[in-house]
Amino acid sequence: MPGRALVTGAGTGIGSAIAVALAGAGWAVALLGRRPGPLAATARACDRFGHPVVELPADVTDPEQVRAAVGRFGPVDLLVNNAGTVDRDERPFWEADEEQWWHTYRTNVRGTVNLCRAVLPGMVAAGGGRVVGVNSVLALRPEPHYSAYGASKLALLGLTGMLAEPLRRHGVLLFEVSPGMVRTELTRGMAICADRTDWTPVERITGAVLRLAAGELDQLAGRFVHAGVDDLDRLPDRVAGPARTLRLAGFAPDDPLTALINS
Repeated sequence: MPGRALVTGAGTGIGSAIAVALAGAGWAVALLGRRPGPLAATARACDRFGHPVVELPADVTDPEQVRAAVGRFGPVDLLVNNAGTVDRDERPFWEADEEQWWHTYRTNVRGTVNLCRAVLPGMVAAGGGRVVGVNSVLALRPEPHYSAYGASKLALLGLTGMLAEPLRRHGVLLFEVSPGMVRTELTRGMAICADRTDWTPVERITGAVLRLAAGELDQLAGRFVHAGVDDLDRLPDRVAGPARTLRLAGFAPDDPLTALINS
């Protein structure tokens, strides 16, 4: 049965679409974001389904604001960490503006960490919950003009890898999902997307989140999923061992690092 979901970056783009999809599936939804106007627009889109909707204006990088927002909503069954930004100056790392670089990295990583720290204790105490991180293939494919974005998303893959098994023992499941290139305000402003015509339908990511939220894809917990290209009907039966996880592979069985990282 649907429960209570909190979606960050819920005012626009993918976050708004996910929130509306969850409301349509019967979830009570909390909308967290910096700008009250867009949050209100998403709330109106959710209201038509007749389930509780709460607007939580807050900056994800501010832990006090995040804790206060989560406190106003109460227990969370599903957290969707969607809030984020991208390198706006689009320069190689060695030429990038330092403040802009850190702003992107801090927003994406600290925002996610703040939400997890505010929500996970309640999930652990309740004996269950799900956290979906909206990630990106740029975490795994080098793109020098988006180094802060790529490094931040890679860090979040690493964080999920560190936390997935300890939290699974408490009934809390973590997922990292790339939506593909969905046409949003953020992606339309990226030079890499200037001539793009093959946008990923937003329904690919909203559909994936709904299935994750419903527990249909729990075999994929702790793994990276690309909603834009993966066949989610087949993928759960194909993953095994460390597949789709961020793991370092040794160069040979006798590589001393192999034994160290697998111990």
